[in-house]
Amino acid sequence: MSGNSHSIRYRPIFGGVFGRSGQYVMATMPCIERGLHSVRFMVTQPHTGAVLAVANDKQAALASARRLLRVAETLTKREAANDNLMEQTPLWADEQLAPVSTAGAKPKAVPKRRREVFDRSEGKCFYCGKVLSLDGKWHIEHQMPRALMGPDELPNLVAACVPCNLSKSDLTALEFIAKGDRSA
Repeated sequence: MSGNSHSIRYRPIFGGVFGRSGQYVMATMPCIERGLHSVRFMVTQPHTGAVLAVANDKQAALASARRLLRVAETLTKREAANDNLMEQTPLWADEQLAPVSTAGAKPKAVPKRRREVFDRSEGKCFYCGKVLSLDGKWHIEHQMPRALMGPDELPNLVAACVPCNLSKSDLTALEFIAKGDRSA
């Protein structure tokens, strides 16, 4: 099969104009349905790329597109008559939206591995020394990056603040420290 016939096979074939203003066209798209070659009919709006309807026969595609256009026209008329038609009303009164108290809430569980890395790093970023919170936002960082075949073992893992870990990327810990691009 030549390259041209392959690219043509999946291009829609456009037919005549459709709609009052002629802004819609009927297009056909070759396809395979249940193992057989078939054609799907689409009504499209070429300048926006919108597809109004898709069907296995031309009459069904046209009927579906006409239905959609009638509904859109009806909604446009209603919206013009009543500007508040699409306005969202409040679902709950403001007093019902009071903040939820977390006083009696159970603290979030911290995985054992995360706790071990945090403790080994003495609760500080390994690179810049920023104090971290055990349940806060920080990364478990590989001194020898996984991209360089660094292991997931505890001796290779340290706690790092998000900016340090993201700027370190695939550098080794020694390369990153020597580079001096740490957040402090």
